[in-house]
Amino acid sequence: LKIALQNSDQDCLLACYSMILSYFGKNVSINSLYKREMIPPDGLSISYLKELNIKYELNMKVYRIKDKEKTFRVISKIKKPIIVHWDLNHFVIVKNVKKKHIEIVNPEIGKVKISKEMFLEHFSNVLLMFDPKSDFTKDKEKIEFFDDLKSVLMNKNIILFSFSVMLAQIVALIFSIVVRDIINQKYTYLISLSMLLMMIIIQIFSLVFKQKAQIKENKIYEKIISYNMFEGLFNKPLLYFRNSTIGTLMEKINIKTTIRDNILLKILPSFLNFFSVTVLFIYLLTVSLLLSLLLLGMSIIYLLISVFIYIKKNQLNIEYMQRTIQFSSLAQESLSQIDQIKAQAQESSTINNWKEKSWNIVNSYNSILKIEGLSYTFNQIFNYSSIILLMIFGIHLTKYGNITIADLILFQSGMSIFSSSVSQLQDITFEISKIKVSGEKINDLFLKNNTKRKVIEQKSNNALSLKNVTFGFDEKAPILKNITFQVKKGEKVAIVGDSGSGKSTMLNVLLGLYTCDGEVVYGYRDFRKITGVVLQNMTLSKQSIYNNLVDEGNDSNMQKLNQILYDVNIINLINSLPNKIYSSVFQNGKNLSGGQIQRLLIAKSLFNKKLIFWDEAFSSLDNYNRINIYRNVLKNSQYSDKTIVLISHHLDVLSYVDKVMFIENGNAFFGTHNELIKNNKNYRRFLDTANTNN
Repeated sequence: LKIALQNSDQDCLLACYSMILSYFGKNVSINSLYKREMIPPDGLSISYLKELNIKYELNMKVYRIKDKEKTFRVISKIKKPIIVHWDLNHFVIVKNVKKKHIEIVNPEIGKVKISKEMFLEHFSNVLLMFDPKSDFTKDKEKIEFFDDLKSVLMNKNIILFSFSVMLAQIVALIFSIVVRDIINQKYTYLISLSMLLMMIIIQIFSLVFKQKAQIKENKIYEKIISYNMFEGLFNKPLLYFRNSTIGTLMEKINIKTTIRDNILLKILPSFLNFFSVTVLFIYLLTVSLLLSLLLLGMSIIYLLISVFIYIKKNQLNIEYMQRTIQFSSLAQESLSQIDQIKAQAQESSTINNWKEKSWNIVNSYNSILKIEGLSYTFNQIFNYSSIILLMIFGIHLTKYGNITIADLILFQSGMSIFSSSVSQLQDITFEISKIKVSGEKINDLFLKNNTKRKVIEQKSNNALSLKNVTFGFDEKAPILKNITFQVKKGEKVAIVGDSGSGKSTMLNVLLGLYTCDGEVVYGYRDFRKITGVVLQNMTLSKQSIYNNLVDEGNDSNMQKLNQILYDVNIINLINSLPNKIYSSVFQNGKNLSGGQIQRLLIAKSLFNKKLIFWDEAFSSLDNYNRINIYRNVLKNSQYSDKTIVLISHHLDVLSYVDKVMFIENGNAFFGTHNELIKNNKNYRRFLDTANTNN
């Protein structure tokens, strides 16, 4: 059973299903099991697995156990891993049922042993059992990250790196041999000193070559791994980021640095060390066959015992990594809401939540420290006992003239190198397994999404056209249903409707941020470059006002920019600042009011743009500034070439736009304000309700 860890709270069922597939010999990642852009907030139901079972050739049986006392009687008869419902909102794998405990794999933290009492406390009475169909085939999914990693390791620079490491190791080996010959007085003092000096010089050169190779390999890693990761991340659809917290994504991004350090500083040097160890062992065989075989036998025993330590360390590392990601996600969420936490005096509950998650990390790390301590103690015992055994046995051989004292000293030196290499083998195996787990964890960042190709009709008079567009987060309950309409170039359009009717969803479909069924046609070439937006969560970044307003490489016509700033009534504020438009802005615009930030964002969206989208862009504006923008922008002929689509709960804007889109129950009604009042009773009802509430 290959452990698969969930990426979010929503995909625990997919993680369990991925593990079931791996048990039967089909390795499929979590991301491949769900092709839509976002998993629903409450996760997936068991019914979704029916669709997957057809694709992956599995039979599934669902059991509901009403009498919990019969649970273990049922589970113990099943000799394969099963999925069980957990705490009414989670899924875990039951791997083994023992007399005193149960082994489960929780996709949140990894493999865990729990008591039967604890199992019954969390078990939600539903279990899923799987069997492969007759046409089931084993398969192994391609992992993009490992292909990129292979490109990093298979290049000419790695030859230089390998040569420098092996050269240093060979010099260390030759040094031991030379010391043996010096003790046996084979060379004069002058020759001995010359040889030692030569080895020091070679060692220095090898270190220089190694450093250069490491620096170059680091650059290659950055260009292949980091760049592909960044491209894959920003290629993701917007809804991918709805399912993933910033903390989770940051931890995934940071994993690439850990992988690089492990490869360059641990795995490659240790792996290449086996070349010199092999040469050393062959040489030791020529010195004493008996001592060499004793050395080999003890090393094999060491490796066999190390297997247990390796398995335990790997399991604990998985849990620790997952706990760390969970804490980062929580910390990011809390810090992003610090204003709310302070205002509502929620510091105490937030601190307690942090303490709990942090303590989970501490417990996981303490478990790692324990197994590391056990590993270190075992290594030390092995090193000391093996050296003592070799010395006792070697001294016995010297009495009979089989070896000399110099040979024994060489063996002691060789034993230290050999023991170190055997210990490194354990570490290499552990680090490679960590990279395997980490690589699978971050692989989704390397996958390129096949985004729907945008349809462009540049010569059309329409800025936007929707043809039979349907969209929903859950395909069974579409938010927008079979919508068709056109927005002409230069038109100003307001989208209105009850709260939750799908206004922002429609705006995101128009922006091309949500993939929909049907067709969205744009009347501008490179429409992304000429699109300006003000979305609900947008703010300013930590740089000058000018850099916030003007995109890099954009035409900075200051006269045009100043006119826009005047029209949105922000020019006086800017001119009152010490450095005018080049004054600095704190992160998220903390030194400005909400209304000032929105006016700057509106100005940015208008500057050198032709297709503009505003989602509640007036929410922080007072009446004066809002109506000022209505008059100076929406009704100003200077902006007649700009197509503006806006959402606002301020219905006075309806008198300043050319067309209105009214959304109700997934349907969109399009026309002028007066046309909709005349022809749509639901629109009239909506206006009456809104006016009554106001």
